[in-house]
Amino acid sequence: MIGVLARKELLDQISSIKFIVLFSVATILIVLSLYTGSAAYVAAREEHRATVALSRNEVESRQDYTEINRFGIKVARPPSVLSSVAAGVEPALGRSARVLPQGEPEYSPPAISETPILAVLGQLDLNTVVRVFLSLFALLLTYDAIAGEKENGTLKAVLANPVPRAQVLLGKALGLFGTLLVATLIPTVLGLLVMQLGFRIELSGASWLRFAAVGATFTLYLYTIFSVGLLVSTLTPRSSVAFLVLLLLWVAAVEVVPKLSPMIAGQLRPVPEFAALQSDRDRIRNELQQAQFKGMQAAMTLAGVMQPATSPADAERRQAMADSLMKHVRDSVDQERTRRTTALEEGYRNRQNGFTRLAVTLARLSPAVAMSHAVEVLSGTDFEADQRWRESLIGYREQLRSYLKARGVSFDTFVMRISTTNAGPRGGTSNFTFGGAGSGSPTRLDLASLPTYSPPADPFGVLFQRAMPDLVILALYATSAFLFAFARFLKYDVR
Repeated sequence: MIGVLARKELLDQISSIKFIVLFSVATILIVLSLYTGSAAYVAAREEHRATVALSRNEVESRQDYTEINRFGIKVARPPSVLSSVAAGVEPALGRSARVLPQGEPEYSPPAISETPILAVLGQLDLNTVVRVFLSLFALLLTYDAIAGEKENGTLKAVLANPVPRAQVLLGKALGLFGTLLVATLIPTVLGLLVMQLGFRIELSGASWLRFAAVGATFTLYLYTIFSVGLLVSTLTPRSSVAFLVLLLLWVAAVEVVPKLSPMIAGQLRPVPEFAALQSDRDRIRNELQQAQFKGMQAAMTLAGVMQPATSPADAERRQAMADSLMKHVRDSVDQERTRRTTALEEGYRNRQNGFTRLAVTLARLSPAVAMSHAVEVLSGTDFEADQRWRESLIGYREQLRSYLKARGVSFDTFVMRISTTNAGPRGGTSNFTFGGAGSGSPTRLDLASLPTYSPPADPFGVLFQRAMPDLVILALYATSAFLFAFARFLKYDVR
């Protein structure tokens, strides 16, 4: 009986004008979102390839290691293939950065800076289409599912037959949700064909697995909204009241809660200011520069370089002692700089991550946010992508520093050279010359051992584990709403 009721409900809905309109709009939105998302991914992929080739040519043109120390190495961030489905923070991140052995990486401007209007109006991706438009379609299918049939007398006629109420509700729910799936699955297949045939985007096995998980998340979200629609339809006597209540709930879930959550989180855990971080960095740099200068003065005094050299051998001995002492000063200051800067940056990131986690936790009261976050995690475009990108660059910076240090590159601001004139009746005189960091005879690059940048990549198991809390929240919302709707319908007054 449930199958008969579901089939009848499905056929009635598919043959209605409402379904034709919903299906047409869903087809346009889904295909258009996958088209624009695919175009953006292909453009980012081509830019990544061009940046990698440019960086390779740039490195090959360097004459010695000191040029790498001075100019650094440009690395590119590969776009996520599923950014065509859920853009997430992808447009807000720079696609490349110049990694310097000293200091912070120099990030390129984000893609959205080229078209700032997108920061105001937003982008149309499949994640947005499902979160906003298809969820609204789910409400349009369910707001009159119970209350509307009560108004026109259909529900009373159906329940006059010897059919259990539980079977009536299950059959109606299956038919309506099947209608929603038909209206979304067919356009999704068309959009995939656009990706595969129109843009030649090839998905690997892991990417297909992630795409399937994204599709399951979309389905769970639509079922959650669908269940809420059924619940409200059983709680209200009139379909117009049900539609008004559902519209208010939809606005709160899609717009209000996501906007309020960062404001509340900012009051509970204030966001650290980047200007304060930069000021602390400058303070540490100035303090250590003064400490290094004093250490160098002490090293020069201890080596006796201010005293006249009596012979070239004496100048060479003093040079060796001065080099050793200066190296000790440089290494000590460099270690202190690394320790203090690392602690400062970790503290800043921890405060920033604390604010972000609190904001996301509060926003998860909305099923729309829970769905979007899970989809972006599975797509590799969630807000933590920025953190992973920056951490990978810092890790590469340390590899580059070790590589240059092993080849004798100095990171000091200047180095000292001692020379002596021929000794006269009263002894010789010493001359001091100062050069830039790493000064000396050029050394040809050993490109074979130059460290290469490896972008961060998490396996599917890690991504699914990170998305699990959001999936659990959606499942709890869906199960609770449907069970309450089921219990309410068993006692629903059809008069």
